[in-house]
Amino acid sequence: METPSSITIPDPVEHPTMTVDVVARILGIDRKTVYAAVRSGEIPSLRVGRRILVPTAWLAATITPDQRPEHLAVPRPPRSQPPVQGQLPL
Repeated sequence: METPSSITIPDPVEHPTMTVDVVARILGIDRKTVYAAVRSGEIPSLRVGRRILVPTAWLAATITPDQRPEHLAVPRPPRSQPPVQGQLPL
């Protein structure tokens, strides 16, 4: 198996989505783990027929958060603050 550092993320303009197998290789995890993360909503996905596709831009922004576009940024309160009423702690 290739090491995660030897795999590059495709250009989001040329390849806007990736298969679960490609995401698993890039992250260096088992594809069952990727499927579980998709099912739980931890990884955003699109279903086209039987295929599950992950947005390339989301993965690139997740792996390199310093280059994250503003529309993909997820505001989170610092962990020192108590959760808002009705929300579970992270």
